[in-house]
Amino acid sequence: MKIFFLFTLLFCIPGVFSVQARQPDVIDNITVNNNLSTVTSIDPVNPPDPVNPFAMNTGDVEFDQFLFHLETAVSPRTDVYIEDLHTVFSVPVRKINQLIRTQNMSPADVLLVLQLARMNGVPLRKILNHYKQHRPQGWQAIFRSFDIYPGSRFFIILQQEMPTVVIRYVEQWSKGPKKWKGSKKKKGSKKKGSKRKGSKEKGSKGSR
Repeated sequence: MKIFFLFTLLFCIPGVFSVQARQPDVIDNITVNNNLSTVTSIDPVNPPDPVNPFAMNTGDVEFDQFLFHLETAVSPRTDVYIEDLHTVFSVPVRKINQLIRTQNMSPADVLLVLQLARMNGVPLRKILNHYKQHRPQGWQAIFRSFDIYPGSRFFIILQQEMPTVVIRYVEQWSKGPKKWKGSKKKKGSKKKGSKRKGSKEKGSKGSR
């Protein structure tokens, strides 16, 4: 009887260890599947841009280009830009400075937030809440959260009522290459003058 009992134990013990060895694999599979579900939980309608997750993406290509040029024009003179936004929107300089430098919002983002708050008559705090929630999907998602769509009347007015000061930044930036071309013309006029000097020299030789 004792011998039979020992043989039974010898056969049962390996099975117990094999079951315990398999349990971590099951747990690992569960954790891996949970991690995949959290990683892949991205909005399928408005996925973020894989290259630049904070691209403007307003839904209007020309408007996106305008905002891109604005970013380029503002970058060397951010302090002046902050003062201009303060004058146009009557928002404290300290608040605008905080949005750009502390919260790392781009100058174009700050412009659209302030413009949207003024046109909607909504507190800036509410606009910023929508901004934080939808910004990774682009500005089109933020506009949609306020029932604003590309081509709609409100969207067109939003573009048309851009502050004149802001438009000047882009206009001055676009005039940069023209100034460089103009300097070439001035150089050419000097060459024409040199020919005239040569003609005078020829005339003086003939008089002799």
